[in-house]
Amino acid sequence: MTEPVKSSRLPARIRNMGRRDRTLAAVLIGMVILAVLFLLLSGGGGGTIEGVNSPPVVRTSPTPTVTSTAPPETGQAFEGKDPFQPLVVAVPAGPSGSPGPTPTPTGSITGVNGGGNTTPATTVTLIDIRKQGGKLVATVDVNGKDYNASVGQTFADNFRVIELSSSCGTFVFGDERFSLCKGQQVNK
Repeated sequence: MTEPVKSSRLPARIRNMGRRDRTLAAVLIGMVILAVLFLLLSGGGGGTIEGVNSPPVVRTSPTPTVTSTAPPETGQAFEGKDPFQPLVVAVPAGPSGSPGPTPTPTGSITGVNGGGNTTPATTVTLIDIRKQGGKLVATVDVNGKDYNASVGQTFADNFRVIELSSSCGTFVFGDERFSLCKGQQVNK
């Protein structure tokens, strides 16, 4: 009698692998099974691939038109302001209660008007505020020319009086608000 031959279910190659290699092979086989199940359950396994049996779609794009574009205009020129230089300097009272010396601005503020041209700053000084006809009227010097204006009036083309008191006034230059007291000066 002959003994029955033991047959192993694993191929010879797997039988001769070490424990680590068998574990790695089992993980790889498990990943393949999961991938196949994923494809079958997600509907991607038995369907047709779109576009394989259909003729190619040729999409024509319009011919590009080359146009020259100029940079957008900003409207107004931007003026640089020194953030460390105060717009209004308080005038200390002198020994007899009169205002001290008028502060002198240092340097000038210029704005760029495009093309590299610069425009010097406008010097504005509040000379006096007085009552005239029951209303307060300010005398303001703009670049050496005096203007008389009351609340709501525009002077020197770009300045407007917002508020006046007996010694100080609030003005607007364009859309920028500033205040001056008698004898004070500012560059705009």
